[in-house]
Amino acid sequence: VSVLYCKKARAKMKIRSADQIPIPDGVTVTCKNRCVTVKGPRGTLNKNLRHLMLDFQVLPKAVQISRWFGNKLDNACIRTALSHVKNMIIGVTKGYRFKLRFAYAHFPISVSVEGRNVEIRNFLGEKRVRKQLVPEGVKVYRTDNTVVKDELVLEGNDLEVVSQECARIHQQCMVKKKDIRMFLDGIYIQTRENVVSE
Repeated sequence: VSVLYCKKARAKMKIRSADQIPIPDGVTVTCKNRCVTVKGPRGTLNKNLRHLMLDFQVLPKAVQISRWFGNKLDNACIRTALSHVKNMIIGVTKGYRFKLRFAYAHFPISVSVEGRNVEIRNFLGEKRVRKQLVPEGVKVYRTDNTVVKDELVLEGNDLEVVSQECARIHQQCMVKKKDIRMFLDGIYIQTRENVVSE
């Protein structure tokens, strides 16, 4: 039985799997020891991908990632790594902008921004002040109430950092011990877009 199993396992393995994405003009990609660095007009981003057993190659106009003797799960990591690199390229060229809106039925949510500190008050009428420190590299500001009411905007180059901060702000205002179908108060992500529009 073990011999048949080994033959099956060998049949499922591909000798070499590879995929690539193009590098746009004005962007420089370097890779050393599976640590990818992307430089562009908006800044520089670094990502450590050492946990993935892949071969990284920077071609003249593309990034190629390959895997030798990988099964189906191993080969799936190729596209994952390329997606990370693609998000970094978009980040250093266009940037990411997330818009959050405050939803409330009775008690108006008050959000104040001072530098990198975000303070949320009066959620469901509670006295507790919810505080969130936004990391460096992420710009946070309130939209003018005359333009759009009750809106908070986060901008940055790193998609993971910006989206994680939006999730943390959303999780600060979660309704506890009540029916969430009735109590819809909170801060929700409304729009995700690029800072530089085409």
